[in-house]
Amino acid sequence: MRAAKIFALCVSLATATACVTSRPTAKFGVQEGHISFVPARIVILGCQPWPEGARFAELPLSTAKASEFRELCDAADEFLLGGFQGQPYMKGYSPEYVDEALAKVGDDDLLSLLPKLWAHRASDEASVANAPTFYSKTIVSRPEWLAWLNRLSTHVHSADAVLMPFITYAYERRYDDRGLQVAERSAAVVVLLIDTNNGSLLWAGGRDTIVSQKRLNNGNVPGDLAYPAWTEVKNRLLIEELWKEFPGRQVY
Repeated sequence: MRAAKIFALCVSLATATACVTSRPTAKFGVQEGHISFVPARIVILGCQPWPEGARFAELPLSTAKASEFRELCDAADEFLLGGFQGQPYMKGYSPEYVDEALAKVGDDDLLSLLPKLWAHRASDEASVANAPTFYSKTIVSRPEWLAWLNRLSTHVHSADAVLMPFITYAYERRYDDRGLQVAERSAAVVVLLIDTNNGSLLWAGGRDTIVSQKRLNNGNVPGDLAYPAWTEVKNRLLIEELWKEFPGRQVY
């Protein structure tokens, strides 16, 4: 086998006061309490569309085809793996290596279980704003998710973190903006760095972009206005800013 690629509301009631733990809204960048933690070994998973049942308030509906999601994900994978090059404090295992490690121990289907583990439940908070908050308020406390993380770490050299990239949405639309015809494509990428020991969110990176073509409405058929290429979307989405505050990352 090839060598591993080293990449607490108190609610006042009439008769009592009850306190419950409330997790804060998560932000993008390094998470509170994890500023000085740099993972020793990171499992890098291949990019995938955001799980369909994992809804949050700021998630638009997608209209892009499966092949277009794949195109965006392939570009995200290449970008993220490239981001480990020349980084002495960022050590991880590539998606290809992870697949091989799971196959070797007969746990090939482990990665395919993620959408089911992240599926919507009646107890989920409906008003969470973004992907990091969704994870921190909804997924992190699920016992079966923690067991999944443990299996993954066990199979891949006891890795202490997993890097999970997602294309959260991708859509295209045409519309008329006060006499200006518009054809646009938009997408967003989210990358979560998760502690495999306790499921804590260590860091989150994310970007979204809209690229459009415009022309005056002079009686033209709206459907004739071509969409921008997905390449343009990728070029604006996958930039160095996505790595902002990543643990151990050196900016040269």
